[in-house]
Amino acid sequence: MQRCKAKSKRSGEQCKNYAIKGYGVCRMHGAHGGPKTREGYFACKKAPHKHGLYSYEALQDLKECSNLIKQNRCTIREKFMKENYS
Repeated sequence: MQRCKAKSKRSGEQCKNYAIKGYGVCRMHGAHGGPKTREGYFACKKAPHKHGLYSYEALQDLKECSNLIKQNRCTIREKFMKENYS
């Protein structure tokens, strides 16, 4: 097996991990690290989200929920103040 070709900036020593087949570097130094061409980059951007946690729709739902919580917090506070301090 081939060793990783990456070198340390500080000591100048070569990385001691094994290189991933076809890459010349280990997983920590960029093997399988993303698209290699401009077309590959745009293909990755068009690919569907794995979880959708930060999709536009999810962020809009989150904003709507936080606004509802703020509104209810104000009405609860006002109701409490009227009942206890009026």
